[in-house]
Amino acid sequence: MRRTEPMSVGELLDEFFKERALGPASMEGRAVELWAEVVGEYVARCTEDVYIRGGVLYVSFSSSAVRAEIFMRRKQLAEQLNARIGAKTVRSIVVR
Repeated sequence: MRRTEPMSVGELLDEFFKERALGPASMEGRAVELWAEVVGEYVARCTEDVYIRGGVLYVSFSSSAVRAEIFMRRKQLAEQLNARIGAKTVRSIVVR
């Protein structure tokens, strides 16, 4: 379909990412990328492994204190990640 009205570069990029780049797999990858930003520098340093499968984010830690804190905040963190992504990508967080 051909457009008759001009579009700004921002509108074109938004349309491109909506249609092509941000499929479910890309959004899950984005959740892993945003983990350190959402939890902060100290928790990110204590994070040993983080990956996502089927909407479930799996995270393991080197510190038992950090593990306990994240376990209690996991629903809040999932909501923050989804808000930054702009979609309900992270259904739950499993702390290991």
